[in-house]
Amino acid sequence: MDWIAWDDTLDTGDAGMDAEHKELARFFGRLREAVEGSEGKAACATVLDNIIDHAKAHFELEQRLMTQHAYPKMEQHAAEHAMLIRQVLDCKENFDVDTAASRSALMQFPEVWLTYHILFSDKELAAFIASARGHSAKTQASRASRGDRETP
Repeated sequence: MDWIAWDDTLDTGDAGMDAEHKELARFFGRLREAVEGSEGKAACATVLDNIIDHAKAHFELEQRLMTQHAYPKMEQHAAEHAMLIRQVLDCKENFDVDTAASRSALMQFPEVWLTYHILFSDKELAAFIASARGHSAKTQASRASRGDRETP
């Protein structure tokens, strides 16, 4: 069962980022299944570990893209990543499958964590990267048409 219903509003326009986001959404769907199926704390912790590992790898990819394209909001975006990782680690540490409050907190977590970050921060980043790539491609095409060569 999909926890986060993926639709076009969550697409950033960057195929790589979108694929990673969809994978995270799939992991969150698996977490929901584990919680609702009362699979126990160990099963939920395993899924949370998968989410943490995938998120860290995804955030490293975004960090490389931000560095490569000199993203002006890189520090703010990286701080969000650090906060999101702290939140999921806290969630994992404090999760108790046997309490309604813990289950409720966990059930709200992905929507805020994944959706908010995608809709605001990642869409802005993807637009910046697309613009930077477009500018770079235009510059290279202009140089090629003039016969200019880049110096190494």
